[in-house]
Amino acid sequence: MIDNKYIQERREFFSVLFVITVIFVIYALMYILNDSSWSNTSASGYCEMVRESWIREPTNTISNLAFVFVGMYILWLAQYDPLDGKPSLSNRSWFLTMYAISCVAVGMGSFAMHGFNTGWGGWLDVTGMIMYISMPVFYNFSRFLRWTETEFISYYLISNAIFAILLWQYSLLTFLWGALIGIWLSQELALKYQKQPHIIFLVPTSIIMFLYLYTSPGKTPIDFVINEIEGVLLWAALAYFLYRIEDIKLERTHTPYFWAGFAAYGLATVIWQPSKTDGVLCDPDSLIQGHAIWHLLGAVAMWCFYKYFRTEVDSY
Repeated sequence: MIDNKYIQERREFFSVLFVITVIFVIYALMYILNDSSWSNTSASGYCEMVRESWIREPTNTISNLAFVFVGMYILWLAQYDPLDGKPSLSNRSWFLTMYAISCVAVGMGSFAMHGFNTGWGGWLDVTGMIMYISMPVFYNFSRFLRWTETEFISYYLISNAIFAILLWQYSLLTFLWGALIGIWLSQELALKYQKQPHIIFLVPTSIIMFLYLYTSPGKTPIDFVINEIEGVLLWAALAYFLYRIEDIKLERTHTPYFWAGFAAYGLATVIWQPSKTDGVLCDPDSLIQGHAIWHLLGAVAMWCFYKYFRTEVDSY
């Protein structure tokens, strides 16, 4: 029986479910009140044939529910997590809740972008992406620097509000996405190689350069250094910072979940470029869309990273 006690025991899940429902109602009302159409639309560039309906790219849109499912499932499982102990992704804390919400944000934003093909939908898409990829960055800093939950929430939400404003005004997705992935990889390397800053710097820089060259045909490593010099300098400064801070007393088990998540994201990235409009994998009329597979693999990666963070042993 679903009563107040049942809901309170699963309050995170039902709170976010309510917000999701409200957002979908708003999406529907915006369409209905605009004479059952979307204004100022432009195709997303991800191959699928556009329909003149509420959902303009069906497969690319519906596949985003995988992100929402992962986030909601994490919140559902939270009822079984302990309330005691140091707050982390392994117990019922704001860290866990915000990780799940960031997964949901990716799905809801990308749903709007592919579903409606509007400028504001595109903004919600990139805002959700940055909200997710910045989550591990702020979580790791909270572990290394011993932030409280309140400090973590404050820094994370304020930073994402700033990111959202910048993304509305400027085309900064590629820079922010690459920089945040680089920071995250640097942090993960610092768990094992804190006293070897050259490794902390070179490994993520090389990986991000590969992603840059793969997603930017015709570019060279020199172009990467010139165009992403801010990011390169940021990772260098971060490597030195991580080297200088107090010894990191955290251990995580990378096998299998970190590597599974890394592989899922890597495969998704390989599929992403040729699945764009006019790419070799593009078939606008097909029900199977490469970009939808990118979404599904991204959701798999989110789940794997959630499981990975829960292997943490805190020895502070």
